[in-house]
Amino acid sequence: MMILLVEDDDLVRAVLTDILRDAGYEVVETGDPQKALGLPEAFGPPDVLITDIDLCSVLNGFDVAAMAHHLWSKVRAILISGLPADHTGQALDPRDRYIQKPFTGARLLGAVGQLVNEP
Repeated sequence: MMILLVEDDDLVRAVLTDILRDAGYEVVETGDPQKALGLPEAFGPPDVLITDIDLCSVLNGFDVAAMAHHLWSKVRAILISGLPADHTGQALDPRDRYIQKPFTGARLLGAVGQLVNEP
């Protein structure tokens, strides 16, 4: 299973990548949301997108998730942020999940497992 991880904080991205890879997932990661959607061309479409909401970019995590859904109809997303889910005023797509930082590795892996096992 392939996960596309978009997180602009290098340390957070490295920790999340380690957690996911240690659990056996293939992870393609980037800190640049504008490059993120082109990365899977070399690897195939992701099964799960994990993206921070507040990216240091013109795009936010909701934008990245919406574009991913347009490109890959079966992709599911986990949006993460240190702020409450409703802080942006944007609605979460029903296919997706939200996790508020800080969270444990077990919480992240549980959310990935739930998305993978849902129809």
